[in-house]
Amino acid sequence: AKYNQLLRIEEQLGNHAVYPGKGAFHFAR
Repeated sequence: AKYNQLLRIEEQLGNHAVYPGKGAFHFAR
């Protein structure tokens, strides 16, 4: 799962996730 890595990055950034990764979460959901 590639989105698994994004989840880890989000955990590190916390609510400060303002990177384009948020768009990836849309399809991951």
